[in-house]
Amino acid sequence: MRQELASHLRCPACRADRTLHLQVAERDAREVREGTLTCEACGASFPVQEGIVELLHEPPAHLLAEAAGLERFAAQMRADGWDREMIRRLPDVEHGYWYVQARSMHQLMSSIPFQPGQSILDVGSNTCWAANRFAQAGLDAIALDISTAELQGLRTAEYFIADGSVFFERLLGSMDAIPLASGSLDYVYCCEVLHHNDLASLRRTFEEIARVLRPGGRLLMVNETLKTLRDPDGVHVEGVEQYDGYEHAHWAWRYRWEATRAGLFTEVIEPHYRPFFGDPAFSVRGAQARLVGPIVRRLSRAAQELTPARKAYLSWLNHCWGTVSMNMIATKPVRGLGRARTLARLRGSRRRAERRG
Repeated sequence: MRQELASHLRCPACRADRTLHLQVAERDAREVREGTLTCEACGASFPVQEGIVELLHEPPAHLLAEAAGLERFAAQMRADGWDREMIRRLPDVEHGYWYVQARSMHQLMSSIPFQPGQSILDVGSNTCWAANRFAQAGLDAIALDISTAELQGLRTAEYFIADGSVFFERLLGSMDAIPLASGSLDYVYCCEVLHHNDLASLRRTFEEIARVLRPGGRLLMVNETLKTLRDPDGVHVEGVEQYDGYEHAHWAWRYRWEATRAGLFTEVIEPHYRPFFGDPAFSVRGAQARLVGPIVRRLSRAAQELTPARKAYLSWLNHCWGTVSMNMIATKPVRGLGRARTLARLRGSRRRAERRG
């Protein structure tokens, strides 16, 4: 960690902002590698080890089990051939899952008006590839995770920052008790992580996100697991139960309601990895085109150009049919601006960013 980070932290024991004092035991040219953070309010102490700030305080049993499961999954990744070079290429690898991640990240980077020096928290950073992308764009990025395991936790950050080309901070902590001071962030990024909350912790997480954002700051929520009428369970744990994954799908309306309840203005975002939403030249082609016929093709193109039709189709996918994940931007209101003006400002800045991209 860099020494200035201490002034932006919150004590996870007494929840006092900016009360942690850093005692340095070892540093290198890049950062403090070993040390201790002590709270001036309550006296609690927290270690800094290998540059990682360990602020996970009294975690529940399920969280410890999930962190241990991530270590087991990291061992499986090694057995499957994952190494430093593969991780450094993420998300640009030949795999359907990673295509969605790469397309979603491109959508954010080309539509959100990021400015160098703005701060962003990558919640559930895992392999830290997203924190690396944000750092490459000049943002002050912070990776937050419950695990330090290499390949499945914060030690993976060394794959990206060891050569000195980028840097981002690493915090061991929980998303429902974010160890950062109130109003300290411009953005919070959540990619496939919020569904690791049950309903009670989901509510606390949105409250924490609203707390740490500055007025006008935004939550960028990407690819969250959904319940739908077609699939009311949403999560199928056969592949993760051996790793103690704490997974709970939620309805689309639930994500929006909990964000709204926390005081954020919400806007559902189209998933650009779906050709209907992401490709302006989208049309039905090939064998599928011959099957559906010219009338349906024309109707598809016409629907794509109509905003109400796009919204209706996305709502149907999010609530009924599935096959997409939940994407949402939630904005912390600016005092003196209502919802309409705040969202208008958001849309205007996004359009300008898209034109620049």
